[in-house]
Amino acid sequence: MLRIGVCLVAVTLAAGCAVRGPVHQAELRSPIAETRDVQRESLETFMGEVRAKSERARPRTPLVRTVEASDPALTAALFAVTARPSAAGHRAVAGHYARLGIKDAAHEHLAAAVKLDPGDVAAWDGMARIWRDWGYPHLALPDAYRALHLAPGSPVVHNTVGTVLQALGRHAAARAHYEKALALDVTAAYALTNLCYGWMLDGQAAKAVEACSRALSLQPNLQAARNNLALAYEAGGDLPAALETLALAGDAGRAEYNAGIIHLARRRYSEALKAFDTARALRPRFQAAEVMARQARRRLQEEGTP
Repeated sequence: MLRIGVCLVAVTLAAGCAVRGPVHQAELRSPIAETRDVQRESLETFMGEVRAKSERARPRTPLVRTVEASDPALTAALFAVTARPSAAGHRAVAGHYARLGIKDAAHEHLAAAVKLDPGDVAAWDGMARIWRDWGYPHLALPDAYRALHLAPGSPVVHNTVGTVLQALGRHAAARAHYEKALALDVTAAYALTNLCYGWMLDGQAAKAVEACSRALSLQPNLQAARNNLALAYEAGGDLPAALETLALAGDAGRAEYNAGIIHLARRRYSEALKAFDTARALRPRFQAAEVMARQARRRLQEEGTP
């Protein structure tokens, strides 16, 4: 059974980024039932407490103004929302900040969007995904549930709730939301990809393979599904199938990196080091491959095993 401390590149949370588009992943005994339970426990009070904590926890990105001056699309969006403030305008600005990797500024504009329009589902969903991506799923949950309350028929929102619950270790609840997303949209390859990873976390390799295979049949170029499928094959003990799956990826450097992760997990340190070095040769600025190469080299020296 595979035990990996480092995920494959783009292994989960498939489809979209924190603002520009939905990320996709499911829930509990009943998605709607749990939402109502949280509401009965005074969601508004809880969210107020979370907001106070969030201001202290939110990461800050330096040199934001430099980027604002150098990116024409962002500059135009900022000018537009300043001239005529609107929820849609703030979401547009947030999307540009997210594209540039400046998630703290993206979050601020999404928060401005919901102040102008408390019913802005996309903004609540986007804030939930940003908190999740920052590593604060407990702070993401209130925003995710608010989006779900506003749009219980949205597969995107169910997927986001699922990713947050999964990050909190509530795997069965997460799978329920992914399945709800699929019930609402049978073509939601992103939800299948996350369902695949959810099954894998619970040691259900065969079910994981089936879900990821379905995702790839719907969207053949979905790299996260391919990476998860490789992990699922490895979890089931089929290393050749895992490596073959990675070899089919369009990005050879990423495929080598992911193969290195699998070798590292199997304590095949020489093969892992070779794969990471190959990934670095193919993508010279591949920092993750450089970090993992150092780890593989250190493990090789410490244990002296292949």
